[in-house]
Amino acid sequence: MPITKASDLFGKINVYPPQDGQQRVEIYIRLQQSIEGMEIGMAIDGSRSMIPNFAAQLPKAFRQPGSNVMEPTVRSLCRFACDYSGDGTILPIYWAVGAGGKEIEPIGRVSAAASETMPVEGPKSWGGNTFLLPALNFFLNEFNQAKWAVVLFTTDGVLEDLDAVIEKAMEVGSEILQGRRGSCKFIVVGYFHDGLKEKDIENIKNNLEKLDNMFDGTELQGKVDLWDCKEVEKMEELAEIWDEVDFGINIPGSIRIADQLGKEVYSKADEFPQRIEFTVPEGTPSVTLEIAGQTINQSLK
Repeated sequence: MPITKASDLFGKINVYPPQDGQQRVEIYIRLQQSIEGMEIGMAIDGSRSMIPNFAAQLPKAFRQPGSNVMEPTVRSLCRFACDYSGDGTILPIYWAVGAGGKEIEPIGRVSAAASETMPVEGPKSWGGNTFLLPALNFFLNEFNQAKWAVVLFTTDGVLEDLDAVIEKAMEVGSEILQGRRGSCKFIVVGYFHDGLKEKDIENIKNNLEKLDNMFDGTELQGKVDLWDCKEVEKMEELAEIWDEVDFGINIPGSIRIADQLGKEVYSKADEFPQRIEFTVPEGTPSVTLEIAGQTINQSLK
């Protein structure tokens, strides 16, 4: 269960269902730095349902200023992501393109500076359906030697190949645990525009939820977390993109966490992981964190 954050220092906070009288708590600390060896890709939905978002139904000369809402959005995401990439660049593509929606269209690497003016007009060939697996396979191949791989997928469509994507992701999760692949995180950002029917929006949300929770009840539950799915309308800032990404690094400094009675439940003296995990007795209403020179009371309800 995600919890409202008491501080901008925190990314996502999860409180898991009780087990044997204890509850597991997970707190992600937000980072603002590049990660050595990290490769970042961006997959931009090029299916026909996205045409209104690009204002591509009209020739460019006849479009109203600002009608292409994807251009500033994609540019901002690219610029933001470049700050975290190991070499300062990201690799964007269009996906779900071609007649069957099973093709991809490479754009080429861009830097933060280049992203400021990169054209975002949509693909050369709009797709008929929304197939995610080809784009996922493309990045898995491109980043197969990466220490860290993150891919952002933007979409407004119901995934036609959800079961195949989940099957592939299960393979990737096993490869990561076996040390045959570096860490991966796939972040899906859903767009819900006026052209979508309420039924379509509900189906898209169901797709995102299935991806987000795909390891629940499997042998990989609690061992790997590949997907994080977000709705763009609910995002207040771009930093939320990374709110559930464990970069696997330690942060210098000390941290102490105590329950509502003052009993210590977690502490580190010199450095602590970016993803903090601890347990509290079932029903614990809040914890107090002493971190970065601050004392923060965080609700767990």
